Amino acid sequence: MKLAFPVATPDTRDETMLALRGELAGSFRLLHELGYAGAELMARAPRELDAAQLRSLAADFNLALVGVSTGQLRKEDSLQLCQLDEAERTRAVARTKEVIDFAQEIGAPQINIGTLRGHLPNSESREVAREAAAASLNELLDYAQPRGIGIALEPQNRFISNWLNSVGETLEWMARFSQPNLSLLFDAYHALFEEAPVYAALIHAFPRVSHAQVADSNRLAPGGGQVHFGELLRVLAALGYRGHVSVEVAPLPSAVEAATGAARFLLPLMEELL
Repeated sequence: MKLAFPVATPDTRDETMLALRGELAGSFRLLHELGYAGAELMARAPRELDAAQLRSLAADFNLALVGVSTGQLRKEDSLQLCQLDEAERTRAVARTKEVIDFAQEIGAPQINIGTLRGHLPNSESREVAREAAAASLNELLDYAQPRGIGIALEPQNRFISNWLNSVGETLEWMARFSQPNLSLLFDAYHALFEEAPVYAALIHAFPRVSHAQVADSNRLAPGGGQVHFGELLRVLAALGYRGHVSVEVAPLPSAVEAATGAARFLLPLMEELL
């Protein structure tokens, strides 16, 4: 296992992002100096970015680009894959395809879909919206597969999303898709709210898990809450997880301090498992 941290790309504007923000070279340099092995990018309009320059920067600082998050498409541009308006849904799919193309260009293995799936209406249109999301995801999987890009679907807790909250619900919905490039992103923070116990859910989900994210119980950097990260990492290691563990935490007191604290806390635990 290796440690990663989210980095916001320059096309984003949201100052509350759970990521390092600012000049990319500075963010990559900091992660390298702290001992991180990867960066998870948070992008909004990747057509505005220089993929070749980004690849070069990551190589300069020996960082793997482990994935591209689509959350800012929802947060900043209000896009949703479950959109009932066909024109708006088409726009959401087209913008997500741009993220897939970007992931291919920078050599990232997958994109992550969390809040971009959208909010289902609490009305008779709920199932219609769910089917719209399924149609969107089906189109995106077909688009991503020949490009060698996976799509990781993230269960998110009930305070963030009104569907696909638990691992079980998400796996059940994923079963309707036959494409091999669909996987599950296991976020231990969301699992704290929805799973009892968390480790049982992780074991159940593991055959479909392609990426893991962590935060402490208070959404801050590991070490200040109630999560026993030694146990969590040992379970991941015992299951055979060899990917990156991405630290997605609130940028408090600052994103730099959060990244620093997380590395100092988690890296020694990871070294014990080597």
